[in-house]
Amino acid sequence: MRLTDKQFFKYFCSVAALAIVLAGCAGNPRSPEPATTAGHTVDENGKRIASPNPYLTAAGDVPAAAQQALGRAHGFFAQQQFAAAERELQQVVTQWPQLSGAWLNLAKVQLKLNQPKQAEASLQHSVTANANNVFAWNSLGVLMRDLGRFEEARGAYENALALWPDFAIAHRNLGILFDLYLHQPEQALHHYREARALASEDDRVLAGWIMDLERRL
Repeated sequence: MRLTDKQFFKYFCSVAALAIVLAGCAGNPRSPEPATTAGHTVDENGKRIASPNPYLTAAGDVPAAAQQALGRAHGFFAQQQFAAAERELQQVVTQWPQLSGAWLNLAKVQLKLNQPKQAEASLQHSVTANANNVFAWNSLGVLMRDLGRFEEARGAYENALALWPDFAIAHRNLGILFDLYLHQPEQALHHYREARALASEDDRVLAGWIMDLERRL
């Protein structure tokens, strides 16, 4: 069976060590007749239902040879053979530069190899190949934050949320950026609340952050 670029991205990133969180992408189970509250679709329990992820809803076939190479890279990554995984992925993006998910996975491997400059370049290639890749925008935001480039991090997160306003992980990350790095608590609280509303399950840590900010504001 042929996989799309997006489907293989989800398969490759299923390894926990890759640290790509997809919890905010699937949304919540839909009720037979979802209601609408304050402009948002909710289920029968009043829980927000995320809108479709624009990256995952657009299909694009991955060539069979690319699938095989990506599968080998997945195996190397699972065995923590990061240099071998990088070699496989470099071959994939050289031959099929249009595969945005492959560029993103390459960036994740490069970060494991402590190659932030190379990872940044790969993430830029990922969003160039597919500007709707909200996972790449979010990962770019995390990398920019870790490098101390906070305004660039903000821009990357905001690009992700402009594409998919219901991206819970991006809301959480942007909230952290506003809270701890840009010192804008009102903005942080807004994004923390959005992340909580869209989360697939209760997050006590996030709830604690919200309570703390509400007490301070």
